[in-house]
Order: sequence, then structure tokens, then C-alpha cells
Amino acid sequence: MNIIECTIKMRREAQANYANLSMATENREMQRLFALLAAAEDEHIDKLLALNEEFKLSASVESRLDGSVCVYHPSIDFRNPGKALRNDPDAYSHVLQDEEETIEFFDRLVAQAKDDPMRKICEIAAEKEREHLLMVENIYSFVEDPRTFLEWGEFSNIRTL
Repeated sequence: MNIIECTIKMRREAQANYANLSMATENREMQRLFALLAAAEDEHIDKLLALNEEFKLSASVESRLDGSVCVYHPSIDFRNPGKALRNDPDAYSHVLQDEEETIEFFDRLVAQAKDDPMRKICEIAAEKEREHLLMVENIYSFVEDPRTFLEWGEFSNIRTL
């Protein structure tokens, strides 16, 4: 499989993991967070599929990888996610760690690339993962910001919300 197909495979595994985590947790905020992350993975997969088609149509670059390296390894115990999430209010930090490890994986591929076309594809894949990491961070802000809202007496009638 090529690098983009490898990325798509890993992202599909991540999407399934987030959907599973969404169903496994009892915390409504975590359910919402993981459901949004699963949806973001779907969007990311669509972008990668389009990128894959573009590379197939343009250059005849052979960027073959052994399928064994294209495996998603979640930081949260996927065998018993309910138990793992019950005592971990910062499960989101594991998601960030997973995304950062994916970026590091592609950065290593860039360093190991033997030719310029392969290096370019790896760089594009790494950049797409960085964009996705930014989206994941924005999702967390979207979910978390309302909880951290600070009431200002200057701008209200000094009653609690």
C-alpha cells in the first residue's frame, strides 16, 4: 500500500476507536467530544481519499509500505475503554498524544525517504496530519470553553448564570 492508503487505514482505525470511546463513556461531555473527533476523522479521511486519487492520477511514484507499519495504536485501552475513561478526566490528552505520534511517524518517513517524490508525498501526509491535529485541538476548545467561561461582574448584572 502507498503512504496515503496507509494513512487512510490508520485514520479509519482511529475513527472506529473514537466512535467506540463515545459509546463506552458515561460522561456526556466525553461522549460529545469523542463523537466530534470521530466526525473529524471522517472528514480527514475524505480529504485523504481525494489526495490519494490526485497522486494516483498525477505522478507514477511508487511509495510502497509494508502494511504492518500502518497500524493505529491508541493510548486508551481499547479492550476496556469504559474502565479506562471512568477514572481519566483528561482522556483528551491521550488523543493529542496519538495524533502527535502519527505526525512523528510521517516525519520519520520523510527522513528515511530515498528519493524526492517519496519525500514530497511524506511531507504532504505529515502536513495533512498537522492540519488535522489543529482541528482536534479546536474541537477540544469548542467542547471545553463553555465550562471554563469566567463570569465578569463588569459585563453582567452580577448574578450567576
